[in-house]
Amino acid sequence: MTPRSWLQSLSQPQVALLTLRLAAGFQLLLMAATWKLWLIPGSFPLVPLLSLHLRPQLIPAASIPLAAGCLLLTLNATPRSRLQKRIVLLTLLAAALPVLCSLQCLQAWHWLFILTLLLTLLPLPTSNLRAVIAALYVCSGLSRFSLAPEVGPVGLIVRQLLLFAGRPDADPATVRLCCHLACVAEILAGLALLFAGRLPQLAAAAAAVMHLSLLAALGPFGLGHHPAVLIWNLQLLLLSPLLALTAPRWTFNVRGISAALRCSLPAALHWLFALSGLFGLADNWPSWQLYSSRPESWQLWIRRDHAHRLPDSLQPWLSPAVVNGWQPLSLDRLSLAATSSPLVPEDRFQAAIIEAILQDIPNDTDFHIRITEPDPLRWWQRSERQISTRQQLRQEQTGFLLNATAIR
Repeated sequence: MTPRSWLQSLSQPQVALLTLRLAAGFQLLLMAATWKLWLIPGSFPLVPLLSLHLRPQLIPAASIPLAAGCLLLTLNATPRSRLQKRIVLLTLLAAALPVLCSLQCLQAWHWLFILTLLLTLLPLPTSNLRAVIAALYVCSGLSRFSLAPEVGPVGLIVRQLLLFAGRPDADPATVRLCCHLACVAEILAGLALLFAGRLPQLAAAAAAVMHLSLLAALGPFGLGHHPAVLIWNLQLLLLSPLLALTAPRWTFNVRGISAALRCSLPAALHWLFALSGLFGLADNWPSWQLYSSRPESWQLWIRRDHAHRLPDSLQPWLSPAVVNGWQPLSLDRLSLAATSSPLVPEDRFQAAIIEAILQDIPNDTDFHIRITEPDPLRWWQRSERQISTRQQLRQEQTGFLLNATAIR
């Protein structure tokens, strides 16, 4: 039996079980790749999602049953059993608790796992999950449209792929065109996955080509990106074709359409949530703004002759580059070293981290914060502003709907 015929022979409950086991197994791998985030929460300022006084120790306390639940779901071979649903529910609760304690736990892959667990408890889990991943591709592609995409993360990926293709000296116009084509290709891959019931082979091939390209560009022979990013792409390389090739080809009647719409409501709500992120409503990672320069950026700069006032723990992350007498502090490198995870691309999170860092610096240290942010409606256009006092920073923090203050 060929892999294709085997996949086509699976029932939808069997596909749902296989998808759940696959998601749980990769969740374990991703937690292992970012273990500092889950086991050493005090190594980096914590920014709770809500203004709740939760202890940092709750993160490793919840991570243990989370990992145990993932292991049980990976090994469980009994589809749709009552025990399995209980394990899913308990694992879902354990997955949500670290996010309440620290927004940084809401990594994109962790958000997808939470959605997978939630959809497992609802009707049509595989069809809804396929629609969720389709939204991932479409919204990620849309968010990376900009006037100069070649200067952002997608430009790095495209240049690496051009290097593999023997075009290391491609002119900027060619790189820009390839960046736009990459965004369009990702959007088309998402739409193909959304309607995979009609063209399953095309949807599977589009997802496979996209993730193989990303693994090549970001892998050890390319840009040498963080291992978690490679594991995440490997997960989608397996998950997306699986969902595409097993997509049911629905035959609707009036009653069937009504039932299908009710069952597809979770995916429809997720699409609305994800699309709202392009206009600054939903957070950046949950709205699938991946490899994108669209999210807001807050960068802390220290005056060169005041750099010695920084504590020893921050000195390695102060850039040696000096621009008009100022040096930037690399929050992303600091985050990777402390938590083995990238910095959350959310403005309120970055503001909270900067405030926590300033608390360890003498009050008379000269600094300023450069903020670049997208236009609320035309996200491909960006503006820059600057604040230079602690009072201005606190005023900015009070303007956020959710928590923007760190705890240690």
